[in-house]
Amino acid sequence: MNILIISAFPPNQKTAGQDYTRRLILDLLSKNHKISLVYAEYPTHEVELPDSVEILATIKPSLENCLLKPFLHPFFTKRFDKNILELIKLVSSNFDIIYFDFSQVHIYSLFVEHPRKILMCHDVIAQKFTRKGKLQLPFIKKSESKCLKSANEIITFSKKDCDFISNFYGLRAVSVNFYLKNEKFDYSNIEISENMFCFYGAWNREENTEALLWFIKNVLPSLSSKLQFVLIGGGINEDLKSYISKIENFKILGFVDNPIAEISKCQALIAPLHKGAGVKVKVIDALTSGTKVIGTDVAFEGIEDNTECKLFLQKVLPSEYEYLLNNWITEKKEVKQSAAIEFFTRYNENHFPDLI
Repeated sequence: MNILIISAFPPNQKTAGQDYTRRLILDLLSKNHKISLVYAEYPTHEVELPDSVEILATIKPSLENCLLKPFLHPFFTKRFDKNILELIKLVSSNFDIIYFDFSQVHIYSLFVEHPRKILMCHDVIAQKFTRKGKLQLPFIKKSESKCLKSANEIITFSKKDCDFISNFYGLRAVSVNFYLKNEKFDYSNIEISENMFCFYGAWNREENTEALLWFIKNVLPSLSSKLQFVLIGGGINEDLKSYISKIENFKILGFVDNPIAEISKCQALIAPLHKGAGVKVKVIDALTSGTKVIGTDVAFEGIEDNTECKLFLQKVLPSEYEYLLNNWITEKKEVKQSAAIEFFTRYNENHFPDLI
């Protein structure tokens, strides 16, 4: 098939969502589909794809674009470029599928006629804004509803998000799984640190920094000094880096090529998230290595529990984190290895190319 992908970000390994798009394109190419791409630029981010992907155009996000469609929320219109729209209209008949990747580009679907328009919802935006506050929610829901109703098919990452779309908008969606970054994880060459715990994410995202700072302020002062914490992931700004660097038992690892290997060395991933929506890829990555996750219901959203190995440890209050961490029983390598194999066997299926 010839597939046109319109993405809100450059497909690369910088963030979980962008890496999903990159992995999806590689999977589609391996199945002999031909891929063309239109993507929105993002500062310091480049496309990481083979030359066989034809890049038709790039979108330059701007608040000025929002003036073109004032009846929709700026979240959906910042990447709306009328020249890009005309290009999509011009070439749309050449493609079997037009795939709109991330809600920020769903607006283009409103103005393109095509028999198979697929909208990928990395998050349900109305749910995300509900957790930020209700002031903008009616405008967001109206805009998201309008965009989603233009689709022939809607894709999400969890049954829970499908249920949200059904309840909010009366529309049907189907879920697919993320691509796991590793094959069956192997602990042969991994040394687990007895007192090490990790935080992982894109640190330019508000929900991640808010959760980290909440932990440092409310939990860390009551923890044993023997506990150590490592910060995995890129995007950390200089102010936060400076602040974290002054905390004796915190280490900033930053962006790494294989975050799952770093997570696997730790006793658990800590994810005290209070904001955001959709499946959290950091949790998927931890489960890939059989590593326990200590987090909120927001962190575990949309992911079925690994019931045999009890990998989910749901904590909400500072005192609950304090008790668990100060009384932590060291995880054994063979237990983590068994959990990693079980999760891989169960989760490594149901990808988007299987639907087409």
